[in-house]
Amino acid sequence: MGRFRALPYAKALVMVVEKDGPQRLEAVAVELEAIAAALVAVPEFERVLVAPTVPSEKKTQILDAVLDALDMGQPTRRFLQVVQQHYRMQHLPDIAAAFRELVDKKLGRSRAQVETATGLDEVERGLLVKVVSAIEDAEVVAEFSERPELLGGFRLQVGSRVFDGSLAGELKRLSKEIQVEQG
Repeated sequence: MGRFRALPYAKALVMVVEKDGPQRLEAVAVELEAIAAALVAVPEFERVLVAPTVPSEKKTQILDAVLDALDMGQPTRRFLQVVQQHYRMQHLPDIAAAFRELVDKKLGRSRAQVETATGLDEVERGLLVKVVSAIEDAEVVAEFSERPELLGGFRLQVGSRVFDGSLAGELKRLSKEIQVEQG
């Protein structure tokens, strides 16, 4: 069986929602991420929605109850019902991620993962985001995590590019250089 591709679903949803403006694109992205997180957090929820033994009507009732509880808007609700009807609910996290990437691109935004050896305060985080935004020439939304094994400095990933300014990364580079020199 071929590998599932989330992008066509994400593109179709962007085409439906983009006419309502950038705020609506962002709202739908947040809603998709919420339901995708619910599927991951409650494995029984996903199991019910993908189980072939559960009747479609029952799956629709369960999905509608969850969408009501999460206060999902109409475009997202209709989209999720289509995804459910096409037996693709297990792929929703991939669809949500692809949709987020498309929305970020349309809004001129980049996502960054920042790993630091020690926690950064809000001022330091703000300065780092400002510098990365200037380098990227785009609004940057950064997700920060603390990784003591970096020993010092930070590691930054924007898209597929990784900038490793950590002490652990520098030690690794030095070790490789020494191994090359020693043959």
